[in-house]
Amino acid sequence: MIAPPPGTEREPKDGGPASPAPFRPLDANESLADRAYRAIEDLIVTMELAPGARVSEPALVQRLAIGRTPVREALQRLASDRILVNRPRRGMVVCEIDVHTQLRALEARRALEVAMVRAAARRRTPEQAERLAAMAAEFRRMRGQADHVPVLRHDRAFIDLLLESAANPFLNGIVPLYAISRRFWLAHHARTDRFDPAEITTFHIRIGEAVAAGDEPEAGRQAEAFHDHIEAFARYVGLELS
Repeated sequence: MIAPPPGTEREPKDGGPASPAPFRPLDANESLADRAYRAIEDLIVTMELAPGARVSEPALVQRLAIGRTPVREALQRLASDRILVNRPRRGMVVCEIDVHTQLRALEARRALEVAMVRAAARRRTPEQAERLAAMAAEFRRMRGQADHVPVLRHDRAFIDLLLESAANPFLNGIVPLYAISRRFWLAHHARTDRFDPAEITTFHIRIGEAVAAGDEPEAGRQAEAFHDHIEAFARYVGLELS
């Protein structure tokens, strides 16, 4: 079992009362189930709910201050997305982290992400371009900081804006793949100094700036290069660190 990196593990592991996971304010287009999904996903990605941890629906209802029905719907969606799994006699548990799953997730994510950033560069509105440029600037400010969790949360908002800009709902399948791969990176990045975490942030800056500029070919090139990098990291973890 992968242990959460220092600074990310908080008790209790079953989703019981603790500091609530931050999530963006509820907007007109986000249901309570969507809000619960996002909050529970954050707990899993940041490993406040550790790999293999049992997930308690009542504890999450209390922790998130969201009703039982939306929390149950969110848990069912997370299981469908292969982030949670239902175990006999244990109930819902957080999926373990492994290289095989990561490589399969990256295989699918690459195809979706390249299509997404190219579509976003082609279709983004002037207002979205401004927001993308601002997000790239925030990545630049955050690059190299010791606490990686805020960067991961900014990255989650970044993917939402790219999806919004791409204006293609069929690309939304990238969201659970993104959660799986971000959690893998957080679990393993401190185990090697061969891959500088700032490189990941640099790729996000380049992608954000290319999409904001409407440069579709460059956005696609940067997305491909980014995936070459994170796939190399996953393979290194599997071959050298396992």
